[in-house]
Amino acid sequence: MEPKNVAVIIRDVPNQWEGLRSTLGMAIDFDGPHMFVIGELQIPDDKVSIYKESLEYLADVLEGKNFTDNNANLENWDFFEYMSLDDMARKLPEYDLIIPF
Repeated sequence: MEPKNVAVIIRDVPNQWEGLRSTLGMAIDFDGPHMFVIGELQIPDDKVSIYKESLEYLADVLEGKNFTDNNANLENWDFFEYMSLDDMARKLPEYDLIIPF
């Protein structure tokens, strides 16, 4: 069976940039990839603008979803929806492919 939907889980700060890039890349083969960011985003100042543009592109154009368990991400970044860790854990079995970062 070929996977149909994908979740990218990003926990480690050093992987936050690559996790988003990978989620965007997954949109080539999968419909509306979902990205889960655990903890606070800490994007370097020189990448903030492109990170915001990429989040917007993922949500608006690629019909992906961005979830986070951190309220600071909701306040500082657009295109995130809050989801508790417990809810994330319950949602993950819905995906055919889960990629951890």
